[in-house]
Amino acid sequence: MKTIVVVIVIISTHVASNAQKIGFLLDSYITDRWYMDEKLFSDEVKKLGGECLVETGAYGNAEEQIELAKKMITEGKVDVLVVVPSDARKAAVIASFAKENNVPLISYDRLILSDDISIYISFNNKKVGNLQAEYALNLAPKGRYILLNGPTTDNNAVLFREGQMEVLEPHIKSGNVTIVGDIVLTAWSEIEAFMQMQNLLLTQDNHPDVIIAANDALANGSIEMVKSVDNGGNPVITGQDADIRGLKNILKGHQTMTVYKSIKALATVAAQAAMKLANNQPIEGTVILKADNIEVKSILLDPVVVDKSNFKETVVQDGHISLAEMLNLSK
Repeated sequence: MKTIVVVIVIISTHVASNAQKIGFLLDSYITDRWYMDEKLFSDEVKKLGGECLVETGAYGNAEEQIELAKKMITEGKVDVLVVVPSDARKAAVIASFAKENNVPLISYDRLILSDDISIYISFNNKKVGNLQAEYALNLAPKGRYILLNGPTTDNNAVLFREGQMEVLEPHIKSGNVTIVGDIVLTAWSEIEAFMQMQNLLLTQDNHPDVIIAANDALANGSIEMVKSVDNGGNPVITGQDADIRGLKNILKGHQTMTVYKSIKALATVAAQAAMKLANNQPIEGTVILKADNIEVKSILLDPVVVDKSNFKETVVQDGHISLAEMLNLSK
């Protein structure tokens, strides 16, 4: 009987250790969405028979994230590493280290500027900026515009602004649109957004018709500043992520729209790709993305506009939030 027990323990231990280990390294939980990314990604990995090891804590500190990544590779013994980079350029060190250790690396949502990554999985982020600018122009074809974007250490932030300007440029040249503020923050910080808007609105007396905020956190910082100024204006305010506060602001009329990037779709596709890499299987449906003089194999999903008119057909239908939760936000 003892021999049988020992054999069973050895077999069960062998089966558990045989599961493919996928590392998921986030930057921070500074916005609500990253909790959802973690859960959906981890659940999908487990569903596919893998084990998910999650780490975070860099909070914008690229050097700290590099050390966490090295630890996951050398001590965690991950078969594949999935990274949300703190800094697009500095994270190239992570990609290089992973390649040296024969660990495939997926750049998740944000691009690591290195051709050592195995694949980049995200959304068409230039299109995010396109959608924000197009929506704003539809409501305010003429007027004073403020652009409020995230740090250039995040390549997505660069792409958002490029997409915005691609749409706005002809209207700026025609004189219909005047850019009264072009703010690039040092972090995805609601507080910094508030302070920069405070400086712009109070010291320069610039009352905008449109605030193209790159995401919902920055939009909320803008909203709080606009409320405090209370000049009777009601500017068009864009956002992104469809986070809880963003959706609440939309229902209450403080924010005009958000761009929804289905976290469920992103996390699912990334988890499936990670398991395929762990099992040396090919990944289909890729395109080549050219950025910063590198070419990266990519899967780019499509973003969607969400406003008061279509939240049921978008975020509710996708399971991002329930109808009851959504309606409760309007109270």
